[in-house]
Amino acid sequence: MPDDILVKISKVSEKGRVQIPLEIQEKLGLSPGTKMIVYATEDSVVLRKAELVFSTQSQGGLLRKLRGIFSKVPIRDIEA
Repeated sequence: MPDDILVKISKVSEKGRVQIPLEIQEKLGLSPGTKMIVYATEDSVVLRKAELVFSTQSQGGLLRKLRGIFSKVPIRDIEA
């Protein structure tokens, strides 16, 4: 495993929430209100910072950016 990967354990609360450990929040610059994209694979849940740049050149710019990030995730499965 590469040295720059942090692995921590969290648990799901009764309300379905998972707390991101402080060390990971600090490493990624996460603060209250940071938007995250959440998606599931066959056996995993993945969180990514939602730092998307809206293209002013075309209306499809956002979809192209999402498809590049989540090439294996059907675009219809991503919700705002």
